[in-house]
Amino acid sequence: MNDNNSNDPASDGYGTLVLLVGPSGSGKDSVLDWARLRLADDKRILFVRRCITRDNADSSEDHDSMTIPEFQKAEMQGDFILSWNAHGLYYGLPVTLLEHLKTGGVAIANGSRKTIPLLREQFPHFEVINLTVEPEILAARLAKRGRESAEEIKQRLARTQTLQGEDLFDVKTHHIDNSSDLALAGQAFVDLVLSWADKATR
Repeated sequence: MNDNNSNDPASDGYGTLVLLVGPSGSGKDSVLDWARLRLADDKRILFVRRCITRDNADSSEDHDSMTIPEFQKAEMQGDFILSWNAHGLYYGLPVTLLEHLKTGGVAIANGSRKTIPLLREQFPHFEVINLTVEPEILAARLAKRGRESAEEIKQRLARTQTLQGEDLFDVKTHHIDNSSDLALAGQAFVDLVLSWADKATR
């Protein structure tokens, strides 16, 4: 499956698409869950439910589960603004999020770094938040999870280190450290999102 960039929203009147990225183990789902509770009553903000070829029994992320044939059909029908694959799974951002952006709202999506160049071209108001974690803490989290060998964890940490503090794909990137208290990272995330929502409604 290839990245799909078939929709091209006009710039006028559109809100902001926020993409949250970060290495496995950085706590993206935890930060999103924390922020979702605090922003539940703010109609300007939409937390996008991704479509994933993963069982609904996996509660690590609030998502819409699809089989691969269902995903391929939805992709052919243009139901995604973007689709990609990673670690044996297929992911799609639903085209329905465009309706929210047309109102001037903020749409937040959990995504992959490799989608940044395509989304930057597609959306005039696009923000990237990169969640970071101190290497030793990230290594401990990954080891506790038990999905990767020690060598694989070492290689992942080496890749992650090159991205901290940098703009990803020449897009201004907001870095949030999630090494300690979740509330600190969660509040930093919420503050950024609210700043973009407030800017749109001034």
